[in-house]
Amino acid sequence: MLAWKSFDPTVCSLLRDRKLALIILAGAVLLLGMFAMGIPGWPCPVLLALGIPCPGCGLTRATFLLLSGDLRASLTYHAFAPIFLLGLPIIGVAGLLPDRARHSLIETLIAFERRTGISFFLLTALILYWLARLLFLHSSFVQLIRS
Repeated sequence: MLAWKSFDPTVCSLLRDRKLALIILAGAVLLLGMFAMGIPGWPCPVLLALGIPCPGCGLTRATFLLLSGDLRASLTYHAFAPIFLLGLPIIGVAGLLPDRARHSLIETLIAFERRTGISFFLLTALILYWLARLLFLHSSFVQLIRS
């Protein structure tokens, strides 16, 4: 029988760096704001270099559509938009809280991540989702992203 090992925190440990958390938050808000105003964002470097969408391609549009209340269209672009939208405020709070409360939040999140392995499972699911879209829906996936 395999023993259950706690998962090493990967995503939550990034929140320890306040500047990094704020840069991630600012980048996400900037991209969403640009999309809302009809300003084109920067193109995906993976798509440009390799001709295939990256695992996050479509996430900005999907998140914007989710914020606009169009769940169906959002999930068409990227199924992980609701998860991204849940994580964004956590990143923001972790970047903006005073030190004492911030450290308490981060330690709580790290303990949760260790206990549940949520980051491992979500990252694995993201890669499997991306591979399924590439292998089984390649032409419609690329067309959707380039539109």
